[in-house]
Amino acid sequence: NVGALNKERLNELIGSSPSPFRGCPLTSLKITIPRVLSERVARLPQECRLSIEGRIRDLHRVELAQDGSILACFPVIRRSSGGMDVEDTDNQTAQSLHQILRLISFHELKESSILIELAMWKSRLDEHRARADCRISVPDPAKSLIMEYCGFTDILEPAIED
Repeated sequence: NVGALNKERLNELIGSSPSPFRGCPLTSLKITIPRVLSERVARLPQECRLSIEGRIRDLHRVELAQDGSILACFPVIRRSSGGMDVEDTDNQTAQSLHQILRLISFHELKESSILIELAMWKSRLDEHRARADCRISVPDPAKSLIMEYCGFTDILEPAIED
């Protein structure tokens, strides 16, 4: 199980000899997650952003920086030889990052389906009919296809209407 940590790359950065961190009271290593994740959150409506940001604060081994960046936090383990090792214990960081991706995907899908339903409703508007009579929801087969196309079939289940 690989997890979220590229140990080879990390050892290249901090595992050189002599270690620049020798004698430093370093207890954790925080790595900025690619900006694209924060940009996806920023594109969501405010209530969705606040929901995701609140959940990030409750997750283990991840932090939300003031600028909106998401940080993955890995504990540093000191070896008796004086060296150090960075681990994703029980893949907690990887699990938290996966949870963030699921939350973002859920809100993106929710917003997309709302836009589709609004477009369908607007296309049926007729001056001679009551607005309530023009309402339409996305048909169940279309919901399933949209979720499959977006890659959400393993994450979310569509709400099938009777």
